[in-house]
Amino acid sequence: MSGSDTGSQPAVPPHGAADHEQRLWTPWRMRYVGGGARETGCIFCSRLVDEGDAASLILWRGAYSFIIMNLFPYNTGHVMLVPNAHVASPETANPAALVEIATAMPGALRALRRALNCDGFNVGTNVGSVAGAGVAEHLHQHVVPRWTGDANFMPILSSTMVLPELIPITYAKLRAELDRELGGSERVSLVILSPDGQRALFVAGSQLPDAVSESDRPLWRTASDRAADLTDGVPMLLGWAGPSRASATNGALAFSVDAEAAPRQNAAWVPVDELDDSNAREAVARAQSLLPPHSSP
Repeated sequence: MSGSDTGSQPAVPPHGAADHEQRLWTPWRMRYVGGGARETGCIFCSRLVDEGDAASLILWRGAYSFIIMNLFPYNTGHVMLVPNAHVASPETANPAALVEIATAMPGALRALRRALNCDGFNVGTNVGSVAGAGVAEHLHQHVVPRWTGDANFMPILSSTMVLPELIPITYAKLRAELDRELGGSERVSLVILSPDGQRALFVAGSQLPDAVSESDRPLWRTASDRAADLTDGVPMLLGWAGPSRASATNGALAFSVDAEAAPRQNAAWVPVDELDDSNAREAVARAQSLLPPHSSP
């Protein structure tokens, strides 16, 4: 996740001639540019032993490998497939890990393409510092989504404009799709909050609403439409509200809606301090942590 290895909408970047007065806005890279991103030890090993997968940006865990988002991405949705073992080269890697990574790759590409509507990918591995690996001691394979006419990292000085998606939102989109592709999960719960985070929307009295995947449609889009069906407000995706551990399959996406949004169908607003179900309380608490500072409880 170093800069040399190194998301809001739009999923498809804008096209057209560059404007010399436009600005490149990638705030998450400031820690790297300012030198505050360095840490001791192997960044991949430290993330792997941490139980907080959502905070560590781990999207999927296999038996021998995992998929993690790049904190300093070249493009929205930049992920890496990494063996669990601390090895520097395919020559010394566990063959089972190499097979698992190769097997996971098609599903990862499908998940990225569906979630972000990308047109293609850069896929590659840098083995050794001399080859450009920023984390040379731990093998990893890059997958960088690309769009026709996008802004890649080579011509940044050529009046390129980048409209990034906030990383927690990209994480939620990809986590739902990877759960679907590699975990077999076709359903996601919705945690829909009022802007102040004090109320959550429930259906049938005590159930969180859910959304079921539809063919090649991104699950986050289906979930957003489901949220819109349940209120007369405009839902905004906040991020991932499911269990942090990437091996869990009971996923949840967090949304907020307008303050005046009235519930529809069989939905009703419930004060969060009146929730009895522990799983619902935990999901709501995770969603609350994603609210903007001025609105979080």
